[in-house]
Amino acid sequence: MKEEKVILVDQQDRQIGTMEKIEAHEKAMLHRAFSIFILNSEGALLLHQRALTKYHSPGLWTNTCCSHQREGETSLVAGNRRLIGGNGNGGSFNRTFYIYL
Repeated sequence: MKEEKVILVDQQDRQIGTMEKIEAHEKAMLHRAFSIFILNSEGALLLHQRALTKYHSPGLWTNTCCSHQREGETSLVAGNRRLIGGNGNGGSFNRTFYIYL
């Protein structure tokens, strides 16, 4: 299976390279990532529990889903790819907002 690469960025979110995802996480390298929060009409948040086999935060209850943009991929395209492939929702979204930590 091909290893997933993440986009390494500087403090201004400028791409400075790529690295294998696990290596970037182990070295705490700054990289692009996104989180998706799905709310129903009453404002309740859809959560998911991370698999017990995950290498970090196994079993943790967390946001609806998250992942990493691929090189050349916008956040909207990446989010829709993850929604369709990750939770069986088959839905899509069309709004983004950014929080930099």
